[in-house]
Amino acid sequence: MKEQDQKRFEALLGWSQQHGAKIHAAVEIYDDDTTKFSLRVKPSATDVLKPGSSAVTCPVSTTLSYLNALIDGPLLSEGGFTADSPNTPAFPPQFMTTLPPHVIGRFFLIKEYLRGKTSFWYPYTATLPQPEHISSWSLPAFWPEDDIEFLEGTNAYVAIQEIQANVKSEYKQARKALKEADFEGWQDYTQMLYKWAFSIFTSRSFRPSLILSPANKEPISRLLPAGCELDDFSILQPLFDIGNHKMTAKYTWDVTSNPTCCQLICGDEYGPGEQVFNNYGLKSNSELLLGYGFILPETEHLHNDYVHVRKRQQQLPERDSSDKPKDFLISLRPISHPSSVAGLARLLAREDIRVNTLPGLSNFEPALIRDLASMVASPEEKVLFKHWLSSETEGIPAGLEEFLEKIRGTLGGKLQFDYQRLKSVQQDEETGEERIREATNRNQELALEYRRQYEKVLIAGLEALSE
Repeated sequence: MKEQDQKRFEALLGWSQQHGAKIHAAVEIYDDDTTKFSLRVKPSATDVLKPGSSAVTCPVSTTLSYLNALIDGPLLSEGGFTADSPNTPAFPPQFMTTLPPHVIGRFFLIKEYLRGKTSFWYPYTATLPQPEHISSWSLPAFWPEDDIEFLEGTNAYVAIQEIQANVKSEYKQARKALKEADFEGWQDYTQMLYKWAFSIFTSRSFRPSLILSPANKEPISRLLPAGCELDDFSILQPLFDIGNHKMTAKYTWDVTSNPTCCQLICGDEYGPGEQVFNNYGLKSNSELLLGYGFILPETEHLHNDYVHVRKRQQQLPERDSSDKPKDFLISLRPISHPSSVAGLARLLAREDIRVNTLPGLSNFEPALIRDLASMVASPEEKVLFKHWLSSETEGIPAGLEEFLEKIRGTLGGKLQFDYQRLKSVQQDEETGEERIREATNRNQELALEYRRQYEKVLIAGLEALSE
């Protein structure tokens, strides 16, 4: 690690520990060639980090979120206020009452960054990727247009357009509110800083319901204005967020042993020199690319390649902050295959496993099949299908053959359309020139790898349907 980085992270560690944070004596922060700043067992350690060990601990008092904007200062561990932080919001009333909590939280991060060394969180913000170093924090939604083009025709490209539109709208509304309130220094809250804050929260934050103890949730909920739910925003955890993602890492976020903190409890054993991992959850490569800027390579034992199919809009509630998926998955390998970790996790019941055995449908999430059944099946077919799901009958009843053909036909049409769209954008129709050319930078290399895997999923789905 460079000397300058060493000093910054030593300052972060000292500040964090001063306020109750802990890091295991055998664990250190280091700069990895691939994952950048990470946690590992010290190479000089004489013993392994055993399962059940607390690798790192973050107290509520050092966290940064919308909650801090409500009081313009740090929280005490029990969810109250510090003695030198009066119960006054960080921004004008119009700003605090008209904007969503997640937007206010991002603006509060900007506020603390702009305060520099006078900020309580300066040791933390100084170790974050800095706004002026765009390539160090820029998620795909904020890549140069030439790089984003490499994702055209994929799920990620569609999502990027939505993210860009949302970020632009949120920033415009928030900046206008600050200006109208004549908030001091409102001009300093630039669109670039908002994109930076968006990227920091998106790639590093945690859901409050998962990292706050029951003892803290009640007093913290009392801070929230009417209509605001605990998971309407997210929380940054200094030091804790250095741990990188490994999809198969066993872990626990312990918030009960010490109710004032969140502890990363390792479920795996790590030897000297080995990186200590956190686990961000069962996210597909599309989600990892958009939210964190990386994807997981395909291996014999794990693949993370899926095409996302949106649920029909009328099925979605107005606000749903739960873990319930808002889309369906089409998988590179059968959903029930041991290497389809994210897909396998969605096989929640015996009926799901039974649907997954239907001819040609092994690569499709069972919930997608049931959703299609509700659209294309006749009343008689729906009854027969439901009865078959709950029965022990081997094979497919004759009355369902036509129904299954309709399902397969619908899926085949969808996949064929997506495949043709993916291939068509690779070449300009008017000039015949290749639009998706050889990569010239890291963003484009990542996009091409994602694109290749995306295409493989479409082909695998079509091949399964034709079997």
